[in-house]
Amino acid sequence: MIELLAVCLDDMNPDWHIEENPTLTDILILIVHGRAIYSLNGETVELNKGDMLFIPQGVLRSGVNAPEGPHQKYSFHYKPYNPGQFPFDSARTYRKVRTRNLDLMKTRFAALEHHWFRRLPHGELISTGIAIELLGYYSRELAEEKIASVKLRLMQEVQDYIRKHYREPIRIEDLSNHINRAPNYITQTFKVVTGMTPISYMHQVRIYAARDLILDSRMTIGEVAEYLGYSDQAYFNRMFKRIMSYPPSYVHREMKR
Repeated sequence: MIELLAVCLDDMNPDWHIEENPTLTDILILIVHGRAIYSLNGETVELNKGDMLFIPQGVLRSGVNAPEGPHQKYSFHYKPYNPGQFPFDSARTYRKVRTRNLDLMKTRFAALEHHWFRRLPHGELISTGIAIELLGYYSRELAEEKIASVKLRLMQEVQDYIRKHYREPIRIEDLSNHINRAPNYITQTFKVVTGMTPISYMHQVRIYAARDLILDSRMTIGEVAEYLGYSDQAYFNRMFKRIMSYPPSYVHREMKR
């Protein structure tokens, strides 16, 4: 479906800028920290944390950091084998959308960067698969901009509750009581808005926290698992690898290098 050509992480570079030139490929961008200011075909486009931007080949592009300082973003450059094959690129114009699931997008972009730069056997194939997955998520984000604002607000409340209580056992009934909606409504609407179930989202929040704890604390993997509510370390290891695409022991090894 696509030829993946490059994967980039711009990581708080104070000198980051792009001279004005036509883009040579299609590009998908995710801002994870700070702001970036682009000029696209003469129009100023401001990107904030959580924004995703599709830029098709041929757009006249330049970019700088925002006045307050540098930013962090992921991007990948690709060429579609059949231009117009994705719903968002039929018009071949740039489009911005605010993701409603930044944690998932960050995790998948991080996995893309990991596989692309490790250059292990079949890594290019895996990277291409993740890039196509991200294009699918981006398409869904565009389609779901039309979801009623009340649903978005309620599901944001559910996400906030999960992020606050993620170390505790969370049941759908707890979420139901929190926003005064039926359990089936919560499960179905949450999946429409975020692409996953509330429980899957809880595991995602836990595992993302686990990676930070392994990197930034002296806790063992077993202690991290128990701290985050996993009584079975083997189950924690499986969940970590499923979400991050590598085991927690890999983070330990990288930290010791």
